[in-house]
Amino acid sequence: TVREYMKTTNRDKRIAEITAEMCSITKFAEGSLSASSNTYKLKDGTIKKAKPHWKFQSLGSRGKRTYKNVPTSLVPKVKKLIENARRYRKLEAEYARLMTEESLAALKKTEDEN
Repeated sequence: TVREYMKTTNRDKRIAEITAEMCSITKFAEGSLSASSNTYKLKDGTIKKAKPHWKFQSLGSRGKRTYKNVPTSLVPKVKKLIENARRYRKLEAEYARLMTEESLAALKKTEDEN
């Protein structure tokens, strides 16, 4: 039917778009970035807060958490890498869903022909 043909062509078009976008994401980092800063007291009694220390946390081998210190100058780049990873995983999930639909539709089509 025309309706099913349109679904298939839209699905194929979206799969091609997702594949192209996934190929464009060449660098990413899965994990999170956190900041912590120490407070200290001066001789005159005032309390000061130090500059934040940035840490990147991710899962290493065997699910063990790993931490990596990140210089303040590189924080925007690391945030961009984390955002790329989120976008990549989202595209990956949509791709898997569409490919499952495509595979099931192909099975149904071959069954209808027999």
